[in-house]
Amino acid sequence: MLKITYLDGGIEKTKEYKNGDQFVAIQQLEVPDFEDYVKIVRVTEDNQELSLKDSTMYGLYNYLINK
Repeated sequence: MLKITYLDGGIEKTKEYKNGDQFVAIQQLEVPDFEDYVKIVRVTEDNQELSLKDSTMYGLYNYLINK
């Protein structure tokens, strides 16, 4: 499971996906779940915290397609 904690107007919110592949597929849609610039507070995949160089949805997307 991919669990993303992000900021929405300064408020922390959480969104979960079955896996990173599902997140990537949804972000490729004409209307994705998130804009690229949305700031990520923390992200875990299968309960392991991921260390991102770019803590935005764009950074997470690139991390997942390049792993």
